[in-house]
Amino acid sequence: MPLTYISRKGGYLMSLYDVAQMLTNEYRRTQSGKYWQSYLLAAKLRDLRSREHLTQAETAKRAGISESTLRNYELQKSSPKQSHLEALSKTFDVRPEALRLYDIDMFPANALFELGETYGLMPRTSGSDGRRDERFAILEPKNGYIASVLAEWAEKYHALDHDEISRDDYERWKDRFSKGFDPADFPLRYSRSDNGFAAIEPWRNVQFANTLQRLRKNKGLTQEELGLISGCAKTAIRAYEQRRRLPKSVQIKALALALDVTEGALVFFDFGSPVQAVHALFQVANQHGLIPQIVDGIPVLRTIQPDLERYIDQWAWALEGRYENAEVNGKAPESYQQWKDRYNPDNLSGTEWESRYHPYFDAPNRFNGAMDSLNDPFNERYTEQGGFLRA
Repeated sequence: MPLTYISRKGGYLMSLYDVAQMLTNEYRRTQSGKYWQSYLLAAKLRDLRSREHLTQAETAKRAGISESTLRNYELQKSSPKQSHLEALSKTFDVRPEALRLYDIDMFPANALFELGETYGLMPRTSGSDGRRDERFAILEPKNGYIASVLAEWAEKYHALDHDEISRDDYERWKDRFSKGFDPADFPLRYSRSDNGFAAIEPWRNVQFANTLQRLRKNKGLTQEELGLISGCAKTAIRAYEQRRRLPKSVQIKALALALDVTEGALVFFDFGSPVQAVHALFQVANQHGLIPQIVDGIPVLRTIQPDLERYIDQWAWALEGRYENAEVNGKAPESYQQWKDRYNPDNLSGTEWESRYHPYFDAPNRFNGAMDSLNDPFNERYTEQGGFLRA
């Protein structure tokens, strides 16, 4: 890690104080992400024990681990070994994928783009009149596998909403979900060879290497020049492009500045097999207000609150050639790929987007935490969940 950086804004060297501050901020962000991921897993383990009416001692004995080890996992004092996660999944009779949880909150839009494009779940674009669907933002399946998963999921969610099954039964169905798939339906995740199909691995290394090389060449830079501008060593740039290493968040930030892209364009998530990706969708939907439903005869994921609504709308517009929130130095993107590289969901200047949802007030000027719309009126049954039934 060099002690000086060359800024693309004016070409000046950062002071040692600025470098120290940058390192401190990146450390805090990294630790925050690790904490959130461990929090999600700890909460999941506690929920599974509660659902199956098991104590820590009983769970640990069945899994073949010490009670203190399990206690530390639930207290976020240590991270589980892969062998322990597999043993715990067998103990709870759930899929191992159910215990792999993702921290996408730093880059939710980019995680959504990667999930959708890799596994076949894309935003519904505007109708023939060029207008968006004013009921909700929609993600549609683009292959038979995802369509069948969404149809089955929508059926289970409908049963939960109509009190035909309990929340425990619904969560148990999700945790045990598995469905066979044809790798040919997922060409971005599996490569074809004379011996059949093979998963592209290591996924994050491959995606980062390909993206870094593409962006560097688009800027007309050599590895040495990119290293000089970003403050990264030439040997590090070479190692990244040879898929031998992944940069830390500090290097990602520096490379993004040098290449005129957002950090999210250089962050990738290993969602694994289509089965693993479905479990990731379960997590995203539950945390960010998406529900499975049959809409216009098609099984889809659709919004029920504004959390991911803007990302999905602007993603749909970008697919139609309308690029918002991605200007660099006053210049709009020239392609869909360039829009993704530069998309900044935090930049609201000049946007024409407007939410379908509005705060719900149960008394004058008192917001109760729910969002109201014509299609999803506030339901008092789900007050603790924000006014709607989480998927």
